[in-house]
Order: sequence, then structure tokens, then C-alpha cells
Amino acid sequence: MPRARKQTVVEVAVANEVKVPEVLITRQQYLQDIKVRWAIHQYEVNKLRDDMSKVTQTVAPYVKNVLDYLDTQYQQIRSKYATN
Repeated sequence: MPRARKQTVVEVAVANEVKVPEVLITRQQYLQDIKVRWAIHQYEVNKLRDDMSKVTQTVAPYVKNVLDYLDTQYQQIRSKYATN
């Protein structure tokens, strides 16, 4: 079996200095932005809660009907195959 040749190493230049990022917004603007984003988040969560409440109210009667149907079917099968 022939010998495999070693891979050559490619050197990558590394930056010697780390540049400090330029300040884009002030601390006060940053805090105001956080407050606005939190208010938007709260609004969206409240709308989601309202929508989930509506879904629950819409689906609940159907779920109740299915459960009642399954209960009656179970009782019928149970009485049919009951051994006393």
C-alpha cells in the first residue's frame, strides 16, 4: 500500500488588533428601544392569548361530542361482550 502524503498547511493571517465597534446608538436610545420592543411583545402575546381563547371556545363543543360518542360506543361494546 503506498504511503499517503501529508497535507500542506495553509496559514491564515490573524488580525493583531481587535477594533472596538463604533457606538451606533446611545444608552438612552437603547433603553427606549428595549421598552418599545417589550411593549410590542406584550401586545402580540395578548393577541395570541385572545386567539387561543377563541379557538378553545370554537373547538370545545366538537370535542365534547366526540367524547360523548366514544363513551356511548364503549358502553355498547362493553354491554355486548360483558361476561357475568
